[in-house]
Amino acid sequence: MTCPLPRMRPHVCQIDSTCGRPPRFQARLEAVHGAQPVRQNAEACVCHLADLVQALTTWARGYHLTDGQLTLLAIDPPVNGSCPRDPADHDRPQMRGFAFSIIRLTE
Repeated sequence: MTCPLPRMRPHVCQIDSTCGRPPRFQARLEAVHGAQPVRQNAEACVCHLADLVQALTTWARGYHLTDGQLTLLAIDPPVNGSCPRDPADHDRPQMRGFAFSIIRLTE
């Protein structure tokens, strides 16, 4: 399975390569494909949150991932230009931030 969003510079919005704003949200997709767990994380700025949700749910639908969920978290931006947080990691589960919405994956 390919990642739905390209990896970009850390600590900037991953939805639009020209954006450059710090991410304020993280989306965490967790599902099962056959017997294999599937996890995808991505980060977006406030302007691209809806695009992030659409990209990940469309990607999941394309792979027929229906046994899972997309969790949306509000995250802290880097402080004073520094980068204390790790960027979204597509392979390692990690909860940072405040989970404010869970979207169930359905057909």
